[in-house]
Amino acid sequence: MTKTSKSRRFLSAIDIITLAYCGWILIYMLIGLPRVKDPGIHFPAYLSITVGILLLAWLHKSLNSALHPKWDKALHLIRSLYPIALFGYFFTSGYSVNQIIFTNWLDPFFMHIDQSIFGYLPSLEWGNNYAHPLLSELFHFAYFCYYPMIVGLPLYLYLKKPAAFEELIFNLSFVFYLCYFIYSILPVIGARYIPEAMELTKTFRAGPFTHIMVFIYRNSPHLGGAFPSSHIGIALVLTVTALKHVRRLGYVFLVISFFLSIATIYCHYHWFIDAVFGILTGIGGYFLANQVHRKLQGAV
Repeated sequence: MTKTSKSRRFLSAIDIITLAYCGWILIYMLIGLPRVKDPGIHFPAYLSITVGILLLAWLHKSLNSALHPKWDKALHLIRSLYPIALFGYFFTSGYSVNQIIFTNWLDPFFMHIDQSIFGYLPSLEWGNNYAHPLLSELFHFAYFCYYPMIVGLPLYLYLKKPAAFEELIFNLSFVFYLCYFIYSILPVIGARYIPEAMELTKTFRAGPFTHIMVFIYRNSPHLGGAFPSSHIGIALVLTVTALKHVRRLGYVFLVISFFLSIATIYCHYHWFIDAVFGILTGIGGYFLANQVHRKLQGAV
């Protein structure tokens, strides 16, 4: 038994922030129970996730001295990666709690902000006034790149730079949970609040990447979770991480993130103000996550 294995903590930094988010949702559901949608589904689900994380931590701690190094490494990887498997559920289940405080969508307020800044709604006008097939493909491609980025960079860092990989997974989780926390309080649909924009996001046109995104949105009935834009926030966390650890790839991510930020508005998904706060959340959340990670590593 090595000194490292003897001193292994019960809960990792990832465990702590994931349990904190699950705890918030569980308490929030209990407080606002009359306004929770499908509590019989989602309360047990969040409770099961909470128990599962604790059991996994207990199992790893209990088997610490008995595990073969290969299996210890595999269990450690599972404990590092499990948040990625939860991000999708956490996002889509947000509908169950996002109208506890505000029972109506807050989009008219955000529309008013955009209207005050521009004198029109960029989320509707940009995509209509500059509706060229090539331009549409460019922006839908940039928006789609979010998905291979969020898989590709962690995989590369896991294989090449394990320490950077753990840092990235924590930062991604932290910023996702920050966005999801805000979504639970502020119910915002985004530009798709406008029926015309909603229809455009579900209409096949232009080329393959436009079709891919239409397919995704046709099969994703979830509403809410627009302010701030997690697409932008997470893309920027990936970009800053890549610039730090894989500089050339970081430059590619930087270009993609620039077009992706415009795409959130051009493709009728977000209000302009969602994009602005997505940028602030991504950059600010990245540096805040680093500080929280260091403190938790020292405390747990």
